[in-house]
Amino acid sequence: LLIGIADAGASIRGAGLLRTSHLGVEVDEPGLPANATGPSSLVAAGKPIRIARGGAGQPKPVEGGHVSDNLRCGLTHKVTSSSDKRDRCPEQCPFFAQNRNDKDFCTFTCVKEEDCAKMNPATQIGDDKLGVCRSCVVDGCHKCDTSVLEDRCSECQAGFVLKDGLCHFKYAGAWMKYVGYALLAIVVVVVAWIADMQLRPCTNETGLEHGMECRERAKILMPKDEDGERKPWPLSTNLMTTPLAGTGMILHFRFQAALIIWAVFVASVWMFFAQFVDSDLWLLGTRRFGTPRMNCILVAWGYETQNALMWTKVSFLVIVYVGSVLMAFAYGVLQLRCFQETDYKTKTMKDFVAMVIGLPKIPGTKAVEDDLKAKIESLSGETVVGVSVAWDYQEFEEEVTTALRDEVLAGIPTEAPREPPAMNPVRNGFYKFEKTIFMLPDADGAEEEDGSEALRQKLRELRPEAAASEEDPMKQLLLSLHTSPRAFVVFDTQEAMEAAVEKCADGFEFEGANGLTLETLTAEPDTVQWVNFGHSTPQEKALKLVAGFGIIGLACLFWAIVFYAPYAYYVMTFNYENGRQP
Repeated sequence: LLIGIADAGASIRGAGLLRTSHLGVEVDEPGLPANATGPSSLVAAGKPIRIARGGAGQPKPVEGGHVSDNLRCGLTHKVTSSSDKRDRCPEQCPFFAQNRNDKDFCTFTCVKEEDCAKMNPATQIGDDKLGVCRSCVVDGCHKCDTSVLEDRCSECQAGFVLKDGLCHFKYAGAWMKYVGYALLAIVVVVVAWIADMQLRPCTNETGLEHGMECRERAKILMPKDEDGERKPWPLSTNLMTTPLAGTGMILHFRFQAALIIWAVFVASVWMFFAQFVDSDLWLLGTRRFGTPRMNCILVAWGYETQNALMWTKVSFLVIVYVGSVLMAFAYGVLQLRCFQETDYKTKTMKDFVAMVIGLPKIPGTKAVEDDLKAKIESLSGETVVGVSVAWDYQEFEEEVTTALRDEVLAGIPTEAPREPPAMNPVRNGFYKFEKTIFMLPDADGAEEEDGSEALRQKLRELRPEAAASEEDPMKQLLLSLHTSPRAFVVFDTQEAMEAAVEKCADGFEFEGANGLTLETLTAEPDTVQWVNFGHSTPQEKALKLVAGFGIIGLACLFWAIVFYAPYAYYVMTFNYENGRQP
């Protein structure tokens, strides 16, 4: 509603369509026919009726139009907000022509078709359905042929060619048909692929059962009931209070509820003004444009109505702004209290962990984790289950991640890939395509290419001292890593963790570095991005922030050029005369 109101107001002021000092004044033009003497008053028909949205191309003719006694041939009159847009000119001069011979706005004259060009050279065609003088209606036309009283173009827009008075798309041709055939072929192949997967027989029952089991275990189920079964949560579960998947899920759905409440609040305030102050607030910014005469009536009505109801819009903005600020404060407090309450009621892995901050750079050749464990135990007197140092391995992220994955998979018993059953050529082609995109292993048991040499070469470039040895390159890589400033310490109980944090509050020394601290955490272990440790200085954070906004900017630029620019060009060059729409 606000956008519609603002747009209507901007169009009124920008176009300068009204001069309130001339509202209701009629102009007698010199040189009129003898039967067009004497002033006449406008019809006070009240506010114009609303035109429904929708439709394209030519607007619908005015239904229920009537000939007003105040409209005479050759007599120029000025329309106002009280003019009736259903008025029709007399049969002797059935077309409204916008008078461009005077210096006033929104002045119209009833004329014959041959006189249309005298009032406005660009609108030489008399439209019987609309009852107006209009220009030609030719798609892609830039300049109409005003020498004829029919829809003919004399100059087309860019991208169109002129032929027999019509504009044809320059780049249309057989290639568009072939592109359509290609797209159709792709759709047929995709449908055939999906149908083939649906009709394939099951050749790996064990793998299917394992996959279904993993799927079932991934579901969020209720705690065990008296029979030891875990059933799905009912649809009536309140996700704003029930911790189905942690505190984050509760806070997320509380945010969704707050957003709905805020939207209802804003809509309710506007509906209150529209219902109890003036019903015209429902219509501002929603009425559809039409012929020049209809537009003048509409703009005049919008200008007067907006000025009369300006206080309601200002009041609406003040109420919404103040209400939004107060609701934002209340929302923040409630979310914090919800997090704290839920955190106090439940124990998670973070409740047993504290984080060491300020660790110096220590090479992987030292037993850092054992030494740090002993240090924390001696300072706090509490039992430490273990220490996990956040190593700086960002330069070798892919190699370390691959090695960890292979080590985990090596401990899972799996069956060797089976030979696929006999397949027809179409299914065999689909199968090879699936193996490529899903990176499935071959059935002949061929091992993947050994990446040791590639890793050794990378070590020569980044860690020359580690590459000198002929030992396992992965071992040399791990030994060449150094610690980041942070490490995680795991305790037996939450009480032990809190006691250790309190005893180390003044800081401690480790490996020649002073000022190390032990702090509690608010994040869960599964949210830790290990690869980013050691690369979180203010300068690096700023560069990442700039890079992030840069990528977003490039994406927006690509969208604007490739998708929005063609649409904007079409909308800006379209002929909107007499209510036409793209």
